[in-house]
Amino acid sequence: MTTSPASSEVLLTAEEFWQLPEPPHGGRMELVAGRVVTEMPVGERHAALALELGALLLAFVKLKELGRVYVELGHRLFSSPDTVRAPDISFIAGANTRGVSDRFVDQPPTLAVEIMSPDDRESDVATKVEEYFDAGAERVWIVRPRNRTVTVHRPGGDAHTYTVRDALTSADAAFAADGFELSLERLFAD
Repeated sequence: MTTSPASSEVLLTAEEFWQLPEPPHGGRMELVAGRVVTEMPVGERHAALALELGALLLAFVKLKELGRVYVELGHRLFSSPDTVRAPDISFIAGANTRGVSDRFVDQPPTLAVEIMSPDDRESDVATKVEEYFDAGAERVWIVRPRNRTVTVHRPGGDAHTYTVRDALTSADAAFAADGFELSLERLFAD
């Protein structure tokens, strides 16, 4: 454990964070600049949407052998102090070439997908987007179920919000193969 120079607050490393017990009331934990952040368990809409979206991404990624798709995988984005983020869904290009571990991965996702819950703050989501790109991600999707939109962020600050009239493509997901198409009308169908 390290101590923050500005205070006596103890900052955790990713290894120390890994050893923590699960939150007693459920939910998900992330490590942000050495500090543990706990989030409430997600609601039904969020969970169903994550499963549907993950399944659609996985089907294409497996078919084209592009890498791996994960749900809530911890990505160590930074060290000293450590930051471990766990997007709702992530894709790592070429991940089939390495073994699977029981721990966090020491790399950013190629694509990070964050699904907003009703109590999520836009400023917190914007911070996550910035962190993913600072760590080397190629795309970040912010899914807003209430609005029925997906905002696709690209490095350099480029962002485009798609509605149920649109479809996401391979370029939106940073896939190396063409042919992916995701109708948002289908995704957000109740």
